[in-house]
Amino acid sequence: MLNFPLNRKTISALGSTVLFGYLLTGCTGLASSNKKPVSLVQGPPITDIFTPFDMALSCLKGQLRNDVSFSVGAILDQTGKDVVTNGGSGKMVTQGAGDMVQSALFQAGVSLLNRRDPRIIESEAKWGIRDAKQIKASDYYVTGSINSLDFIPGGGLDMQIAGVGPNYSQTRIMVGLDLSLTDTRSSKVVANVSLQKQIAAQDYGLSAGRFAGRTLLNIQIGKGEREATNFALRQMLNLATFELLSQVVPPAVFESCRAQIPAEFGRLNLTRSSVALYKYKQSQQQNSIDSDQTVSESNSTHSSNEKNKSTDSPNKDTKPPKHKESEVIENPEQEPEMSKQELIKYISRKQDSSSSDKKNDQKDNKDNKDKDDKEQEKSSMLWDANPEVVENYWSSTQRD
Repeated sequence: MLNFPLNRKTISALGSTVLFGYLLTGCTGLASSNKKPVSLVQGPPITDIFTPFDMALSCLKGQLRNDVSFSVGAILDQTGKDVVTNGGSGKMVTQGAGDMVQSALFQAGVSLLNRRDPRIIESEAKWGIRDAKQIKASDYYVTGSINSLDFIPGGGLDMQIAGVGPNYSQTRIMVGLDLSLTDTRSSKVVANVSLQKQIAAQDYGLSAGRFAGRTLLNIQIGKGEREATNFALRQMLNLATFELLSQVVPPAVFESCRAQIPAEFGRLNLTRSSVALYKYKQSQQQNSIDSDQTVSESNSTHSSNEKNKSTDSPNKDTKPPKHKESEVIENPEQEPEMSKQELIKYISRKQDSSSSDKKNDQKDNKDNKDKDDKEQEKSSMLWDANPEVVENYWSSTQRD
């Protein structure tokens, strides 16, 4: 047994250590006795989950057909990566990707059928308390997998001068997934999307070590920033769901909704909907250019007509100078004035010609009337000669 000399200094040091340990126990939440419950620490409040792609999904509400039903099949974890922690071992990525996709579809406002757990429906149908024919069939269903999880080699820096210096390190994880939208009736894949994301983590701090006499003082201060892996996967699944729905609707439907996706959180450049939207914008620009050209051509034609019209009428600068009044009245080509006797003969000749014209008109009218009478007589003869030529029964004259 070790014998320690007990004096006042030793007793006071032991008492201070016990008191400090008791206070530390109360601050850290450790129970002072096994018979008392541990006080729980209250963290931040519970909130709903919001991703940068939820606004784009909500924008699709009311723009998709309600008579088309969607469901979600198996979206499995195919990475094969496990992690071991102090609490046990498990998968590195979420196992509830299918439920995340179902929530994204519901947020988009589509007609959604729950196929995540069909055991209740199957049991009730087997027990005879539910008619299986009343269950609505789905038109499209979503399947896929999270199929890649790669660790990218990172780097760091640790520099100390006289025992004092900063340190920094960075690591990356790249996650990839594939989702498909399948037609239930024909099992044809109508939409497909492949996405990937790099999940970043970095640590930086400051360390210092000094000797104070024979005592070593070592101080380390640091901070770590790590992106939440499963939350990043939820963002990827929401964006993938928006992409699947965009591939089965016209670009004019999702163009405004796609503009609500922040570029710093997600960019789609080579997907099927991206190409369709690019072609749609190009056609719109071409149509606008053609319309502008048509308007400009019509304006130019109108202006040229106005110009021609203006050139037809002489300008003030091009008008000839006014003639004197005597020159305007004087006409060397004017016919000589008729004498009184010649004027009487001319008038009498005009009257004779007008009377003869009237006689000719009356004669022409009489000839035309005789011709019409002959044609009517001829048509009546043709009608009588062909007794099968009768008026249609469904005409207005014969209908009751």
